[in-house]
Amino acid sequence: MTEGARTALAEEGIGTIDGLGNVRLELPGLLVRLDGAARRPRSKTRATLSGKSSLVAQAMLLDTARSWHVAEMAEYAGVSPALAHRVLQRLVDLEIVASQGAGPSKQRRLVEPSALFDLWVEEHHDRSRRHPTFMLAAAAEDLAATVCRRLESAGVSYALTGAAAIARIAPVLTSVPVVEVWLEAVADPSAVSAEISAEEVTSGPNVVLQQERDDIPLAYRTRRHGAWFANVCRLYFDARRNPQRGQEQADHLRRELIGF
Repeated sequence: MTEGARTALAEEGIGTIDGLGNVRLELPGLLVRLDGAARRPRSKTRATLSGKSSLVAQAMLLDTARSWHVAEMAEYAGVSPALAHRVLQRLVDLEIVASQGAGPSKQRRLVEPSALFDLWVEEHHDRSRRHPTFMLAAAAEDLAATVCRRLESAGVSYALTGAAAIARIAPVLTSVPVVEVWLEAVADPSAVSAEISAEEVTSGPNVVLQQERDDIPLAYRTRRHGAWFANVCRLYFDARRNPQRGQEQADHLRRELIGF
């Protein structure tokens, strides 16, 4: 059961027990609450929606009207056919995805986008490396544009994310103190910092360069306003991690652009 589902049921006064060991039972004079293990057990037949498996989930979320053959999904997401099949079959078993046909011609179509989105957000984990830097800029509101322009001049693949990205496509906050950018995994962050005239710092950064193996955060990035942005699902995920009004930004993005 997803965290969102557990919270919603708790608000309605309904007790829950799930297979992950999460328990919340409340009766007159009795409250029992146990939080299960954060990491779910893995098996050959179960594909947790993290790492490369997340690319299958995001592909479906970003094109909810499309039906997929396993081979098409594997090629589009850049994963093996076996992994694509395991992820899709798990989602079919959860009744989040519907299947039609048989054999190689079988197609899968997303029927519960909100449920898939919540499940992906709960299960996905990054192992990112963060490199805090400070860059002088004429005005704070121009900082994100300056960072993107300099990264492109340096020939570095990137994706703008977090509050700075949301402020440009679905504004909700008036100020963005820190610009967060995903860099391609092969980039040397120290060299990139020098290329964009940013100084590496240990505190008080206004630009944070991030990297993840396999370039998963750059998947399905989009071109907007003359810069590369992380896809909207990734923007939601990244925004939630910001303790300063991050959830507010993420919820606004979900309502305005994601829509489920």
